[in-house]
Amino acid sequence: MKLSELAEKINAKLTAGNDVEIAGINSIDAASNSELTYAEDDKNILKLADSQAAAVILSSACDSIDKPQLIVDKIGMAVIDVLNIFAPKLTVPSPGIHPAAVVDRSAKIAPTASIGPNCAIEANAVIGENCVVKANCFVGENTQIGENTILNSNVSVYHNCVIGKNCVMHSGAVIGANGFGYEFIDGQHKFIPHNGGVIIEDCVDIGANACVDRAKFGNTKIGAGTKIDNLVSIAHNVTVGKCSIIIAFAGIAGSTKIGNGVVIAGQVGIAGHLNIGDGVTIGAQSGVMQDIEPGLTVVGAPPLDVKAKFREFVCIAKLPDMMRDFKKLKRKVDKLDKSENN
Repeated sequence: MKLSELAEKINAKLTAGNDVEIAGINSIDAASNSELTYAEDDKNILKLADSQAAAVILSSACDSIDKPQLIVDKIGMAVIDVLNIFAPKLTVPSPGIHPAAVVDRSAKIAPTASIGPNCAIEANAVIGENCVVKANCFVGENTQIGENTILNSNVSVYHNCVIGKNCVMHSGAVIGANGFGYEFIDGQHKFIPHNGGVIIEDCVDIGANACVDRAKFGNTKIGAGTKIDNLVSIAHNVTVGKCSIIIAFAGIAGSTKIGNGVVIAGQVGIAGHLNIGDGVTIGAQSGVMQDIEPGLTVVGAPPLDVKAKFREFVCIAKLPDMMRDFKKLKRKVDKLDKSENN
């Protein structure tokens, strides 16, 4: 579409320049002369001089750039809008149940829902309006799926789980598997029954091959608006608050409570029965073994306040020089100790 038309669609102010045709959006380095790009900071603005992009999205006009500029209040939101405009036009699943799906007679499937091939829907399951359950999914007994929720292919939702409205479960996600609980009795590991469920509130996204285990009793709970990345493990009876972010390879052990607005970076491990306060940010590869007060940004194992941890990193980097100086001093002290007259 014309650049002027695109500017109107994303509520951007278009600076002077050619009203070129735009075919998509790309990074500064990869954008072609028919694509749009964006720059959020001075470093990327400098890179625009070598970019082939036809135009650029900015937060304020820049005289040094010889490309047409789309000026917006929030670059991130503008990029989302443009990506949606140029998204591939895929086939929309048709309402109804595919002939190759197996649906128990007692299950309640909304007429606007779409059930794909080779899905299995067990007794008393409820699938809400406009839900999309893609090929090879499993929905267990008594499980409820709220309206507008999407289960991508090969998602498994066990029995007695509740998934809210407007959620997205990506391929391979498993909701409601038994928690990992065993008692060592008479020389063997005895499995502890997990009779609880899982409650996933509205607008939650769960990534590919992520797992949310069912509770021993009560429910494992994921709060509204929370986003969980691929390959994340949420153990039994964990509670995650609203609008939190959990990034790939993170693992949260049983009965830990995660607050609202928490950010858990990649490969973080959190021990069980802890309390992580609202607004906490935990840096990548941290190992959390104690409660964290609300609002802190921590990193490391054990995690420390990020400023204190960076000071520790600086000290560790200086250790070889400090060790060399220490050895020199030690030789001098030893020499003094051996002298006849100190």
